[in-house]
Amino acid sequence: MHKKSVILVGISIFLVLSISFSGCLEDEEKLDPTIKRIQNSGKLIVGTSTPYEPMEYIENGEYVGFDVELAEKIAEHFGVTVEIVDYTDYEDFEDILDYVTNGDVDIMLAAITINLERAQRVDFSVGYLNAGQVIIVNESNEDIITPDDLEGLSVGVQSGTTGEEEAFRYTENVIGYGENFTSNATLSLISGKINAIIVDYPVGATLIKNNSKLKIIGDPFTSEYYGIAIKKGEASLQNELNTVISNLENSGEMQELRDKWLPKT
Repeated sequence: MHKKSVILVGISIFLVLSISFSGCLEDEEKLDPTIKRIQNSGKLIVGTSTPYEPMEYIENGEYVGFDVELAEKIAEHFGVTVEIVDYTDYEDFEDILDYVTNGDVDIMLAAITINLERAQRVDFSVGYLNAGQVIIVNESNEDIITPDDLEGLSVGVQSGTTGEEEAFRYTENVIGYGENFTSNATLSLISGKINAIIVDYPVGATLIKNNSKLKIIGDPFTSEYYGIAIKKGEASLQNELNTVISNLENSGEMQELRDKWLPKT
């Protein structure tokens, strides 16, 4: 090879390497500071609040539940591990959002319903679970298919909840329970004192898990979506979370989580 050709080849290689290296630097510079920090630390700090079975609770000394597994899948997306911080000492559930706004955690995964008031304090991912109201009946009941079928029937609810408000839309015979709602309402349903129970989907899933004589009718008939809370302005992190949720939905993995942690029968 002529000396001139060698020189030209050398220059070409140098230019390619320079462009590639420049591209790496450019990609590194484009990486969002929050995401870069998470990846450099090797962990995703996830705030939660137990116990709220089946979303997040402790079993045999380990954190388990729908939200816990979702956190693990998000961490896997970033190539890091999960560090869970459990917040249980608060006067009002809304207080846990402070740990997001203060930067104590990267994300808050704690069965948090998305609403306008909370959205003024934190940003949310897209909704990952409709935790709206469901109807619970005795396993042998084939007459109640939709909320409209509750007309004239007796329905048990937890006093002062969304479930109570919804129940009154379909029947005047609403029985409110205070303390020990799940146990008292369950006994009333099994014994035939009431015809159905209206309750949040996750609570209902736990209720039927502990009693094979009951079942959930269909899907939630109201929309109350859980979202992942993050600090205001973390647009890149929000986009990444939305991507993970979308990918899990498209792959069927999100449905697998629902079937595992929130079965209907």
